[in-house]
Amino acid sequence: MNDQKKDSERRSFKRIEVPGAIVRCKVDKGLKLLKNFSNQAEIINLSKSGLSFHLNDPVNYGTPVEMKVKFPDGENLSLKGRIRWQKSVNGSGQQTIGVMLNPFGPKKQYNPMKALEYFRSIKELAISHPFKAEET
Repeated sequence: MNDQKKDSERRSFKRIEVPGAIVRCKVDKGLKLLKNFSNQAEIINLSKSGLSFHLNDPVNYGTPVEMKVKFPDGENLSLKGRIRWQKSVNGSGQQTIGVMLNPFGPKKQYNPMKALEYFRSIKELAISHPFKAEET
């Protein structure tokens, strides 16, 4: 069995598409996060462990990021994570990035349990998206 198939089968929450879901983010630039959130971008796909979207600014692997995510049903979530991968979009200067979410729990650096509960509630309603090797 190849590694991609094994990883795909381990997922309890597959990567899904939620048309109309948007994200705005702040990327850590050295000692502090940028003051303003980025322009909004449509989320390409997400899972309980991460999400991917387009970003106009280059970012580095491992960089902390804060995100505000708005779903088409009106749900708004504040999430924290780290950049896990990026790739250029056809030489446009735009990047597609993958963010691995911080764990869920009560600590300040964690994501709220409310977010995990929401992800579980929408997984049956969303469009299934197969796992790809470069995604986290």
